[in-house]
Amino acid sequence: MNNEKLIVGVDIGGSKINIIVWDGRKVIDSWQTSEVSLKNLEKGISYFNISKVGIGVAGVLDYKTGCILNSPNLKFFEGFCLKKFLTKKVRFDNDVNCFLRAEAKLGSAKEFKNALAVAMGTGIGGSVMINKEPVYLGSHGSAGEFGFMIIKDGKTWEKLYQETKDSPQKQKQIHALGFANLINIFDPEIIVLGGSGAKLPNQKLMEKFILSPLAKKTKIVFSKLDLNATAIGAALLWTDNK
Repeated sequence: MNNEKLIVGVDIGGSKINIIVWDGRKVIDSWQTSEVSLKNLEKGISYFNISKVGIGVAGVLDYKTGCILNSPNLKFFEGFCLKKFLTKKVRFDNDVNCFLRAEAKLGSAKEFKNALAVAMGTGIGGSVMINKEPVYLGSHGSAGEFGFMIIKDGKTWEKLYQETKDSPQKQKQIHALGFANLINIFDPEIIVLGGSGAKLPNQKLMEKFILSPLAKKTKIVFSKLDLNATAIGAALLWTDNK
């Protein structure tokens, strides 16, 4: 397979690598593995003879060098530089930024200007879109790390999420606090949920902590693009960031 119009989109998560081939309109091929390693990353990308590669990876990135600065759920990737490792043309971003990019162009956030994304998988990640502009990176490229908000007893949202996985009701209560914080800070039109562990919050509890009466009914919806959203968003780095 060798076509300049095709793009490889890669989603490197805490528990899987998902790779798709994007033709500009749809996914035409894919490759997955549940063993996240540098060897499998290279193997999956090399499986497709396509020069353009977009990568979404969990963690804080140095956008100048392409190095992964901090990745709590992928510790062996810290310090790893995507540009040096791969000989192909590579563009990259945080995985949830890629997720939101895809949802804003093709999915649940398509009709909205101000949106947040929250991904729940091994941990909790986030992303911010303001006035339909490309996702907000912040001053150091680390904006959107929602999972590291302190929620209760000095524990982060991500830590509490991981501790309550066996108790859906407790998890919904924790999510109510997390989402209420996000709505009070960003006042989005919509929050899009993704990831294998995505769950809605306890609505009544969430509303209790939201300041604006108008914001209490903020839309919280699931991804329309399902588990390929991040990989599609990574491929879109080649079409949206020319």
